Amino acid sequence: MAASSRTGLATPPIEENNAPSFDIVAHYTRFISSDPSITPAIAAIESLIASLSASSLTTISETLALLKTQSNTLLASQSNPIPLIAGTELLQRYIITVVQQQPTQLSGHDFSQLRRQLIANSKLFVSRTKSARSKIAKHALPFIRDQSTIFVYGSSRVIDAVLDHAAESRRYFNVVFISSLTSDPIHQSLKRLLSLGIPVATIPLPALSHAIDSLDRNNTSNVLFLLGAEAVLENGAAVSNIGSRLVASVAKTSAIPCYFAAESYKFTRQFPTSFGDADLQAMGAKQQVLKFRNDLDGEKMELQVDAENQGRGDGMVDITPPSLIGGLITENGVMTAEGVAEELIKLWF
Repeated sequence: MAASSRTGLATPPIEENNAPSFDIVAHYTRFISSDPSITPAIAAIESLIASLSASSLTTISETLALLKTQSNTLLASQSNPIPLIAGTELLQRYIITVVQQQPTQLSGHDFSQLRRQLIANSKLFVSRTKSARSKIAKHALPFIRDQSTIFVYGSSRVIDAVLDHAAESRRYFNVVFISSLTSDPIHQSLKRLLSLGIPVATIPLPALSHAIDSLDRNNTSNVLFLLGAEAVLENGAAVSNIGSRLVASVAKTSAIPCYFAAESYKFTRQFPTSFGDADLQAMGAKQQVLKFRNDLDGEKMELQVDAENQGRGDGMVDITPPSLIGGLITENGVMTAEGVAEELIKLWF
């Protein structure tokens, strides 16, 4: 079954808007390429704000229509738009909230003033969200005790921030980097931790269970998994690098807590009914893990496999069910998977 998104939000009527001349896809691509620390959600919000700034709209209906059109254009351009969905939803919700609080400024010359205020407040909103990573690092610190071993998977900006903060706080711990199926580089994270005096080890994903059994069995209480998330769905499930669900499943089987760290702006009102490709595709992800063939030509099939496996996994994600997640570490504190729905209700209603 496919994933579903529940809205139910009363908005002002949206007027049709001519196709905007502002190239939001090009702006987004340049923006996210220029700063590796920027997440897709924030880059999407920044690009939408730039689109508003470049327009000369005169009504709130035109503004909302432009946001909707530009959001759809940007999402359609991505092979995995899920990380961007939360950002585009959040900005639209923010603007609607501001408008509803100031209904007297919706017409005439008053709207131009409101428009300038919306753009200025949106930029302030973005600057505040950028501080979320450092707050998450502080909330995660109590979980990282001296002499602990931390398993991380792939590369994650927020996990890098957590580990850096723990090292700078003079916590003494070991880190096991599990190589992901993607080509995301982790060497910068390795170099940074080594420079801070943190011992590190790298293992391939198939060696994970063996590595866990190789730990001191008398010290497993100081072992945990920390994973980043590209998006957090309404039921508390996490969308992350493909293989994350397997990592969380191994952690669960080994009775080791697995925490996901994510900024709250990555929470999205998407509700999966299962956890496979159909749900990801319903959210716009263009990926298909299972590709069956009936071609028995060995040489031809070998060439096909080689071509498809070149960079296989790049950009691919999976959904980790909430039952495998020990907790979500956000800038607002640590919460259970059930707490995600509560946070979204506060935001939307």
